[in-house]
Amino acid sequence: MQPLLHGHGGPELILGVVLAALFGATFLWQQRRRTQPIFDPAIFLNRAMVAVALLLNAVSLGYWAVLVFLPGFLRATFGWTASECGFAMLAATLPMLVLPPLGARLVVRWGWRRHFTVALAIIALGNLVFVGALAMPDPALRSWLVHIAMAVIGSGAALAHPQLSGAVVVLVPADQAGMAAAVTVVMRQAGFAIGIAVLGTVLGRSGEVPNYAWVFWVAAPVCAAASASALLLLPSATVAPTCGEKQQQVA
Repeated sequence: MQPLLHGHGGPELILGVVLAALFGATFLWQQRRRTQPIFDPAIFLNRAMVAVALLLNAVSLGYWAVLVFLPGFLRATFGWTASECGFAMLAATLPMLVLPPLGARLVVRWGWRRHFTVALAIIALGNLVFVGALAMPDPALRSWLVHIAMAVIGSGAALAHPQLSGAVVVLVPADQAGMAAAVTVVMRQAGFAIGIAVLGTVLGRSGEVPNYAWVFWVAAPVCAAASASALLLLPSATVAPTCGEKQQQVA
């Protein structure tokens, strides 16, 4: 495997991060000076909101951005055609159709903390299975492990992603719920775009099979860190909001 950042990707990534930080800081400074800000940074004084932000970005990178690179990975690894790659990727996408109802039930049974901790740990595990698959010399075993890895990351994302919008509405004060919901929409899109940029940088321009290990090596710890943030920052049990009552969370 080549170094994590190589060629021109490293400097370009650093420059992009610096510029993004400068623009973000300017926007926050401008919003703090307004009497009625579009976005109030004080919303992130809520620990649960910080956790949701980390979870959104981790799912965007660890699943959605990885999904973008899977067709190239499958073609490079197995020599499959585009139609064969698309069919194989159903293992990663079908869970999004069938598992969200289960995720809703698990949130009620487990609470926010346990549910998101487990879901992000599953995505992290799936990315590690990809790494293990690349180490297998037997093509048949490698293919099976890749299909398992796709199913695992798809399952973790299906459990976490649909529940995050509901979590942010419940976990913030009622007067900030609209702002928080809007922030999550922006974070989903930004996390996806940044995730593609980061994974594309670590993959490099050659797209050789061994280099794809870096994609999964980066995605796995990001999701593991988000899993830890859910464990540390989210309250344990959920309380469904009732009409006329403030949405709340029982720690």
